[in-house]
Amino acid sequence: MNAFPIGLSALAAATRGLDLVGQNIANANTPGYHRQRLDFSSRTTDGFNGTGVEITGMTRYEAQAVRTAILRGNSDQADATTRLDIRRQVEATLGAGPGGIGGAFERFFNQVEGLTARPDDPAVRRPLIAAAGDLARQFTTAAADIDKLRADAGTEIRKVVNEVNDLTGRIADLNGRIQVVVQRGDQANDLMDQRDRLIDELSQRVDVRMIPQPYGAMNVMGTDTALVVGPFASQYSIGSDAAGNLTVTQQGSSRPATFSSGTLGGLVREYNTDLPATRSRLDGLARELMGRVNALHATGIGTDGPFSSLAGSTPVADPSAPLAGQNLWFPVQAGTLTVSVTDAAGNRTNTAIAFDPATDSLQDVAAAFGGIPGLTASVNATTGQLTLTAAAGYKFDFAGRDTNPAGGGAVADPDTTGLLTALGVNNLFTGTSAGDIAVRPDLLSNPNALAASRTGQPGDASNLERIALVRDQRVFSGRTLSGEFADLAAVVGVDVKGLDDQQTAQAAVLRNLNGQEQAVVGVDTNEELVQLLQYQRMVEGASKYLSAVNTALDSMLEIIR
Repeated sequence: MNAFPIGLSALAAATRGLDLVGQNIANANTPGYHRQRLDFSSRTTDGFNGTGVEITGMTRYEAQAVRTAILRGNSDQADATTRLDIRRQVEATLGAGPGGIGGAFERFFNQVEGLTARPDDPAVRRPLIAAAGDLARQFTTAAADIDKLRADAGTEIRKVVNEVNDLTGRIADLNGRIQVVVQRGDQANDLMDQRDRLIDELSQRVDVRMIPQPYGAMNVMGTDTALVVGPFASQYSIGSDAAGNLTVTQQGSSRPATFSSGTLGGLVREYNTDLPATRSRLDGLARELMGRVNALHATGIGTDGPFSSLAGSTPVADPSAPLAGQNLWFPVQAGTLTVSVTDAAGNRTNTAIAFDPATDSLQDVAAAFGGIPGLTASVNATTGQLTLTAAAGYKFDFAGRDTNPAGGGAVADPDTTGLLTALGVNNLFTGTSAGDIAVRPDLLSNPNALAASRTGQPGDASNLERIALVRDQRVFSGRTLSGEFADLAAVVGVDVKGLDDQQTAQAAVLRNLNGQEQAVVGVDTNEELVQLLQYQRMVEGASKYLSAVNTALDSMLEIIR
């Protein structure tokens, strides 16, 4: 007789169903929980005689296609958020308003133009030098901020790589545990929920895709690397290449791994590409400013007149090697440099010296200067810097002034080589980039050294007028210096706007995808209550069935007696 086994199987199945409904309801608000249901089948002995019901399995609801899209969305969203945060900080650093570099450009050139009306007035010279110092500080501050952002990004990259290593290790461990449970015929749904939550976290750091494997395992792949294969996890380390870029390398491999999105992908792009590109444009702008202004200032004369001595501020690595191989920040080309030497009686001689950086070294330059009567030159063997000194009763300059009382002897371009600018001789600005640009120190204490004149005559502002023209020179693909800065700030602004729009759109897409997934895998307490009633009635029915069977058996026994 199968009555009792049938009734008991119904009670057992219903009781297990009640347990599962309780588990679903208890975890209705648990992040990552997937609702479950029991699978039933009829139990028979010979294919004809029923012996009740049996639980054949437990279904864990999944929406794999939606989950794949969510993981991709997580990576894209994290990438946009990471880069947006950094780009916003760069935007604030560049400060396109009056307090930024753009405003400092205008103040500097306004002061240059203002001094042309009163070139001998020290009260007007000091504000010009102050404006030049402010412009230099704006550059160095912006460069330092960008450098700090990059250093912070490098620190964050190391932190995220450690998090990736931790997550891949935990996912691989769960894979192994799941395989053991499934192979022995049990359910590992709760372990799978834990694994899915970890993969979700991993997708926010790097781009991932899942590949299901036998016995419930899940391989996790990145852009071009396997993050997790069954119970084995890849581990990653940080290195750097010859260009100073950070590389993420899978341990045991020499080939850098690529991560196209996620927090790590965004950080690596900013560290290796975007931040250096912004800094490079800022450096280029600072160098163009220094190169153009310094070239004019070097060939001018201050209120104190010609010089008794001058020292270059830019060193060379090897004074005996040709200048072309010295990696000077400002280019030197073959040409002539005119040196004017004036004696105590006011007699002036112009000497044009020819230089070729392909063959001439700094020592050759010093020897050429030293060959001019009334002038000596030397190279500091320790610092690699040039020093020029006039003999007693002599002074010198590079203005190419007229030596003919009747006129007509002035030199239009006294330095066609760019040597003075490259070596830092009589420059207004010192430095080689936005990171170290500064006003020449002695100008801060002696504004009279500001080279406002080309003739040395009182009230002459001809050199200032040349410097003022730099404001409107189109040197960056048709853009002025201030126009180049405005374009740089605009490019960063466009990046911020694009990333902000991308982040907003991606957030909306993710909300929609998560809603679709929850409609499939999430727990609806109303549906669970319906299931609860069904299992309750199943228990009640089975109990009544068993009671009826028991009563029938008692009646049969009474008849037999």
